[in-house]
Amino acid sequence: MKKIKSILFYLVATLFTIHVLYFSFFQSSIPGATEKAIPCEATFVHSMKNIDELLKSPVCGQINKKLGTEITLAKLLKEEPWLKDFMPSEITIANMPLHYRGQSKTWAMVSWVGWRSPWLRWKLEGKKNKHFTLLKKYHVWSVWEYKSNKIAPNSSLTFSLTDTLFIVCISDHPSDIFSFLNSYDGLQASIASIKTDNEKTP
Repeated sequence: MKKIKSILFYLVATLFTIHVLYFSFFQSSIPGATEKAIPCEATFVHSMKNIDELLKSPVCGQINKKLGTEITLAKLLKEEPWLKDFMPSEITIANMPLHYRGQSKTWAMVSWVGWRSPWLRWKLEGKKNKHFTLLKKYHVWSVWEYKSNKIAPNSSLTFSLTDTLFIVCISDHPSDIFSFLNSYDGLQASIASIKTDNEKTP
């Protein structure tokens, strides 16, 4: 009997380890998941296969205009190559109106990182970079701001990591990224509510 219990214990432990490793290293991307962080008031939403497709897209010109005259998205990625690690696959681009009178629209890039998120967050928190600082914790997510004299004075570049997504926001005010985090958190809350309701259903 003890031998059977021992075998069952090791079998369960092995299955649990395989489960953890799968979700830590082999979780595939979910098509359309990047759109879940886009607020409903967005006026333009378009998904692309990767960052290279974005750099060749006409949309990139609009993003470059928002960044300013001294830097482009391509130059930023060249100066900060680590950013490409955060945008390995599908990227959704969104444009939405700001809530401040007389100000322009904001651009956002949302990329799926999946299982890599905890490791990337650890990498960001331990990275020494004079250009970016931890802005604040919003809900449970850390928000960083990238500062450079090459970026237009009236533009801010912020980014955050959720448990599956990397969100970059180029706007007039650093707090505009909170709209995207709110949308993502709202979706997660809805999913949790649906699961709870289903569990209660006999």
